[in-house]
Amino acid sequence: LVVATSPQLAAFSLRGCLPYPTIILQQLKANDSSIHLGLETSSWIGSIYGFASIPVILMPILMQSKGRRFAYIVTCLFVIIGWILSLSATNIGMILASESFHGLGTNSLLPVSFLSLTEMLAPKYRYISMQLFGVSMAVGVATAGILGRFIHYKTVSSIMLVPIVIAVVLAFFWPESPPWFACKGDFEKCKKAFLWLRGSDEQSIIELKELITAQRQNLARAKPKKFTWQRFWRKITSRDFYIPSFHIFVLLNMLYWSGVDVTLIYFIEMVEKSTQNKDAIFYASILMYAIVLIGAIITNVTVRKFENKKVLLLSTSGVILCLIGACSATYLQSKELLPKDSLLCLYFLIGYIICCSLGLNAVVFFIAAELMPVKHRSIGGALYIICNCGLYASTLKISTYLFLYINMWGTFLVYTINALLCSLFVWKCVPETKGRTLQEIEDFYMYGSYRKRDLTEDNVLLGN
Repeated sequence: LVVATSPQLAAFSLRGCLPYPTIILQQLKANDSSIHLGLETSSWIGSIYGFASIPVILMPILMQSKGRRFAYIVTCLFVIIGWILSLSATNIGMILASESFHGLGTNSLLPVSFLSLTEMLAPKYRYISMQLFGVSMAVGVATAGILGRFIHYKTVSSIMLVPIVIAVVLAFFWPESPPWFACKGDFEKCKKAFLWLRGSDEQSIIELKELITAQRQNLARAKPKKFTWQRFWRKITSRDFYIPSFHIFVLLNMLYWSGVDVTLIYFIEMVEKSTQNKDAIFYASILMYAIVLIGAIITNVTVRKFENKKVLLLSTSGVILCLIGACSATYLQSKELLPKDSLLCLYFLIGYIICCSLGLNAVVFFIAAELMPVKHRSIGGALYIICNCGLYASTLKISTYLFLYINMWGTFLVYTINALLCSLFVWKCVPETKGRTLQEIEDFYMYGSYRKRDLTEDNVLLGN
């Protein structure tokens, strides 16, 4: 319960960082603001969140050397510092520093939280917890976004600060990750942590045996050696590294380059440009955050009843249809075949947000967090973070130029093509992870199929 609860509180606070640049920009542009913005400064508030995430590539090294719990606490502290800086900001420098810590903390905390949940919880509880994690993120986005329309951004900061402080306190009561102990060869501590987390029922004992057997075999094959580029090359070109790495990239690319975060952050500007209706802008922004929250709750139900890939692909199919509709509507407006104040594009954008919220926003992370084998999670984690931060930052920076040079309909067309190609690849190639242990998923990438192991050799270690 302690392990499952802390990330939920952190998710609420860290996802509140997503609409926060929009809140700051709107309020600081008001005439009564004591902090004044120029065009260049405004662009940095929106983009520094992504650029500040570059040092996050070192986080997997910290996770592998010091453990998952230590890394989780450190990343939570980054987010806390960000909210404190925002709460006490008196100039634009403090605002930019706040956004820098938000970017650093959020992009660190997402993979660390998912990694901790996947390694510490049993499969049946792991999925429930990861689903609730998605709901918590949606609640954070909706809460910050809606509150920012009515109250001061510093008050929003204070509200977002409380949950993550509680999350850090709870994390001090965690045990360390059993797979991390196993990778280090400390099987006795692995056993104690595993039994503390999972109990001693038959299924848990079987999974513990599989974990220890596999990691003992890995350690026997890979004795400590001095680093060489030749060994590094063999590692990254091994089947069980490059295939899940590419699958993770495609999943994240499907999410970000279908325009999800661009729409959330620039939704007001997109609606204003496509409808030229000020009343529609206000109500549509409130509706957008409400949809994100309700969609996350519905996703929490659907992934319990259906496989992850089915939920993801059905959601993406709806996203593609809505993008085609938005592309068509804005194209007709550009050719003056549709009135400039038509609400047709707005309807398609709302449908797009609904479809994203019904699976794409959350399930991508559920699947991607489970694909990388435990033995590769140091360099694999760094690659995950590079992909996550790089794709996030690239969509926000490049999309603004796409809107300028190929218009909105051209940008929607780019998103449509990307979502279509990526979803076809996921359908054909990415394995279903629901109900599978991490060891089973690792075996799939190592051998091309799931396999049974001889577990009798660990009976003495486990006391059987």
